[in-house]
Amino acid sequence: MHSKTLLSLSTIVTLGLLTLPCAAEYTPAVMKACRNDFKKFCGEYAPQDPGVRQCMDGAGRSLTKLCVNALIEAGEITRARAQQRWKR
Repeated sequence: MHSKTLLSLSTIVTLGLLTLPCAAEYTPAVMKACRNDFKKFCGEYAPQDPGVRQCMDGAGRSLTKLCVNALIEAGEITRARAQQRWKR
């Protein structure tokens, strides 16, 4: 009975994780607006790769205004953070 309980719990946790969106996924609007920024600064990462967020953050002030605005609209960064970091 113990192994059945453990298997059931494991299955529930796995299924629950599969239904959660990947934390690294950007919205389609961000993907479209930041397409050139991704290619230019973070081309070694797939758009859904967890490292892409850190890479894009590292690109910092080099990101285009279009991309930064899309990140704000998607809730990825706050307008205050963008103004502070990118002076926009």
